Amino acid sequence: MGRIRAVTAVLATAGIVLLSGCGASGNDNASGTSEAAPAEKQAADGNASNAKPQAPAQPQAGKSQASGTDDPTITRAIIKTGSLTVEGDDVSDMRQKAVLAVAGLDGQVSSEDTGSDPDGKVTRANLVLKVPTKSFETAIQRLSDLGKRLQIHQESTDVTEQVVDVASRIESQRASLERMRALMTKANTIAEIVSVESELTRRESDLEALLAKQKNLSLQTDLATLTLTLTEKGKPPVETEPTQDKGFLAGLKGGWNAFTAVFSALATAVGAMLPFLVLLAIIAVPLWRFRHRLRKQPTAGQ
Repeated sequence: MGRIRAVTAVLATAGIVLLSGCGASGNDNASGTSEAAPAEKQAADGNASNAKPQAPAQPQAGKSQASGTDDPTITRAIIKTGSLTVEGDDVSDMRQKAVLAVAGLDGQVSSEDTGSDPDGKVTRANLVLKVPTKSFETAIQRLSDLGKRLQIHQESTDVTEQVVDVASRIESQRASLERMRALMTKANTIAEIVSVESELTRRESDLEALLAKQKNLSLQTDLATLTLTLTEKGKPPVETEPTQDKGFLAGLKGGWNAFTAVFSALATAVGAMLPFLVLLAIIAVPLWRFRHRLRKQPTAGQ
């Protein structure tokens, strides 16, 4: 009985120890789980907080792409021309003020034509002025203040397409010349060298023509043309001679005028010679027939 009680006491003690150990381990696991949960929550919160600044980055990139800020802007090329007639008491004084006003706008006098009375007083002045296109309206306003404005005319021509086309053709022509120069280095025979040189010369000539056209367009777009007519008060302005037409239509018109002039001269000459031709025909036809009969008579006798 004593042994059984001793064994029972040992087993009870061992059970108490085991139960206390399991309770401690359970508490440790629970505490570890409870400590891990806030850590994981903090990590999740940290990731969420780090992700918030990155969220609007994608819309900004899309906005920059959609706005098309990298697309090149095309500057319009405008040719401006105009004419202005101003009346005043002293034409010579108005002319001096006009020259100074244009010079103040970085312009210049392209051509000038003046007229005076028998006493030498300037009564008329025609000035062709070149002013920067951006200052064209300012020039008209300043020149209009010289006296009484009688007439004004303005005209604008958009040549943007021509400018872009010429620039593109120049770029293509330069690339073509580079290819021809590369072929020149590879030419072996005299015939190949002559052929490449001929084509190279032709393309260089075309490039020079394009460059000259580009320069002309640049001058016309950078500087506007204004024709200023200054007249003495009380006298009508003298009309300037119209400018001569140039280009294909002018050549066609000149050729047609030459053709009609030649045709008119030929018709006049034929009309003058017609009476003599009729008289000559009246005399020559019978003689020709009589001679033809004489040639046939010996043949009939034989």
